[in-house]
Amino acid sequence: MVRALNFDEQEQRKKKVLQFLVHEYVRTGKPVASKSIAQSSRLGLSPASIRHVLFELERDEIVMHPHTSAGRVPTDKGYRMYVDSLIDLQRLAVQEETRIRSEYDRRIREIEDVLTHTSRILSSISHYTGFVMTPKFERNILSHLELIPIGERRVLVAMITESGLSKNFVINTQLNLSRERLYSIAKIMIASLKGLTLQEAQLKLVQSIESAEQEYREISSLAKEIGQEIRKFSDSELYMDGASNILSLPDFTNTTELHDLFRIMEEKQLLTNILTDEFSDAPANAEPKKQSKKKEHLPSTRAQATPHVHVRIGAEHPVKELQNLSLITTTYKLSDQTVGVLGILGPKRMEYSKMIALVDYISQMVNQFLEKHDSK
Repeated sequence: MVRALNFDEQEQRKKKVLQFLVHEYVRTGKPVASKSIAQSSRLGLSPASIRHVLFELERDEIVMHPHTSAGRVPTDKGYRMYVDSLIDLQRLAVQEETRIRSEYDRRIREIEDVLTHTSRILSSISHYTGFVMTPKFERNILSHLELIPIGERRVLVAMITESGLSKNFVINTQLNLSRERLYSIAKIMIASLKGLTLQEAQLKLVQSIESAEQEYREISSLAKEIGQEIRKFSDSELYMDGASNILSLPDFTNTTELHDLFRIMEEKQLLTNILTDEFSDAPANAEPKKQSKKKEHLPSTRAQATPHVHVRIGAEHPVKELQNLSLITTTYKLSDQTVGVLGILGPKRMEYSKMIALVDYISQMVNQFLEKHDSK
């Protein structure tokens, strides 16, 4: 007599079949048939049992049955269930870890270098599109300010934030100021503004214009020019590499999908708007919610694969241009302050365990670099 499976055993069987199906679909790009699962999965299930499990998964909209094939493919909900079931992340190969570490130990010396290089490493190892985004410049905390004369009534302003990001710009003044006078003005200004975010500094500079007395006319004039320039730093910096990697994949064949991809690459603001949400990062030690056995598990638009890495799949994206893609992201930090976001943009058919491990490992490398840079 065959023993009936209890609820937990049925769910574990469904998870194992789904894991094999996703693995095979990622590997081959072709719908997976029940016969293939029965022969290759080593689950010890008969073809009839496999068909029954696939029927249940299809009923729950976890897999779907393409009209032109006898096999099944995972849905967005199926990918989500698969990603949520990952417990032991596949470690990166030793040679890949060595390669990543050597890239950071070599010629990277400045913050901008590490951001550009990080997007390139993410792209080259994942074979998808790698990206790194900094927060809006106005949200950084001002650390250093220099005023340098570069010609008659022209001044170079150099600003550095506590996260190491820098901005340089030239302003035209109504005054012809000496290098010594500019140095003195810079000391007065940084004493007043250091420790403020650039947004707060901009407001304070504007207020200083209204309240400055005659003897501070020179400071007032420069404050106005610098304040106006800071207002222009409203967009986050987004470094991307490897866009052609996903454009060339067989997963994207019809004209609509290609058009959406081109729009994402050309209009970076679409991706920037989504990544901005990552700055409201949930606590790393937050306990995951337990799933109810009675209620259907609905995917979150910002579900966590690990305490540090977030995965968005297909329809979980708020904009349609990204709904044929998956986005794996994490934040990087300096002294417990979130400095930016990095990650991978690729097809839903990807090796999630390796991609999650890659993003997590790269963020550790960036964090270590920023800590070293800050200590110097």
